[in-house]
Amino acid sequence: MFDAITDALRKRTDLLGWTLRDITRRGSQLYAVPGAIEAVRDVTEERYVIDVLRDTTVPGREPSAGAGNITLLPGADIAAASIDAAIDSASLHAGLVRNPPYGLPGPSSLPDVPLLDEALCRDMAGALTRAHQELAGAVRSEAGVRMTAAELFAEEKSVRLRNSRGIDASQRDTSLEVEWVLLARNGGRSGGDQHEVEAFVEMQRRRLADLNLQEVVAERSGWARDLLAAQAPPQHAGAVILAGSALAEFMATGVIQTLGSAAAKFSKSSTWEVGESIFRGPVRGDPLTVWANRQAAYGVASDRFDAEGIPSQRLLLIDNNRLAAFSAGQRYAEYLHLPATGEFGVIEVAPGRTGAADLRQGDHVEIAAFSAFEADDVTGDFACEIRLGYAVTGGRRVPFKGGQLIGNYLHALADATWSRETGFHGIYLGPTAVRFETLTVAP
Repeated sequence: MFDAITDALRKRTDLLGWTLRDITRRGSQLYAVPGAIEAVRDVTEERYVIDVLRDTTVPGREPSAGAGNITLLPGADIAAASIDAAIDSASLHAGLVRNPPYGLPGPSSLPDVPLLDEALCRDMAGALTRAHQELAGAVRSEAGVRMTAAELFAEEKSVRLRNSRGIDASQRDTSLEVEWVLLARNGGRSGGDQHEVEAFVEMQRRRLADLNLQEVVAERSGWARDLLAAQAPPQHAGAVILAGSALAEFMATGVIQTLGSAAAKFSKSSTWEVGESIFRGPVRGDPLTVWANRQAAYGVASDRFDAEGIPSQRLLLIDNNRLAAFSAGQRYAEYLHLPATGEFGVIEVAPGRTGAADLRQGDHVEIAAFSAFEADDVTGDFACEIRLGYAVTGGRRVPFKGGQLIGNYLHALADATWSRETGFHGIYLGPTAVRFETLTVAP
């Protein structure tokens, strides 16, 4: 069917260009309840995604082009007329759009990027069962907590992409999603009030080896126990530390990804300029260097090529506080006369020179987990609920829950000290900890 759709697209004279993707997914899903696996099921899916580009110039006006797309599901009974009708529908939608004209990427060499867990592909259901056994065993070894539910998903995805400019490329990758709920409980045995808390854990990776279940279970079990003793949030203005998954969530929130994009520059929502500092005030912390890295080994957002067929690269985005390049898809690359770099990928940050233990010296607040971290993609302002934090005063570390972390994303990065130790969290690669000197925690 891939060739049949290609032949139909090649016959069209009303299109400026087209891209066709054959996307096949094969996966396993495991659902567990306390003490048992409830269900394991296999899933498969195949679909053909057609993107078309057509001239939408109105006589007497500036040249314009529009894009449209449609998805077809495979089937032996799909006739040529059905394929043509689908292309007609995509072309009709494209005809309603009037953007400045742009083209499609052409063929180029593709890098080899590690994306596939071969062991996972050989036996997905068995691999998930073994991962669940490891997870359940790790939880059983922890005092005061138990696992109430778990869901594990594994998938192998194959993509073949062909376009009107001659690209014909393929890639395979695997992905893993693991979610589980921990319940910590105390009291109720000697006449006292019973108290319990739940802790939700969610992870995304490409291979089993990167889950590090024993380590993560130990960390999250400690958090769950600390939540039982957590106090009210403090009023704090000053040093705040983020580490591990909380730091990964902070860095992946989207501010740098948005302001460093050619789309935002073209729409004038980004004021960043290549060669100039991304900060508008003084920088008191470590210099910031960031890559938009689609070549990170087993990165959740890594690939060989993106949905347009643009090869992946490790793009130096920010170099010592100065914007080095914009991340650009084909359309905005042509509009701004920039190289097309494709989708953003994994956010990678250069390590600092300070040990993580040294960052934790002195009074500070450390945020272990957010309910959800979100910042305004353009202004960088945020006020996010804290799921678990620690107030450190005079060497005493007291857990708390609730309250908000308040500040501005770019102001925080301008006064940050990064650890020299680095780690990998699927979507983030860089220092394991950072100390921001001027943030606020409000009850």
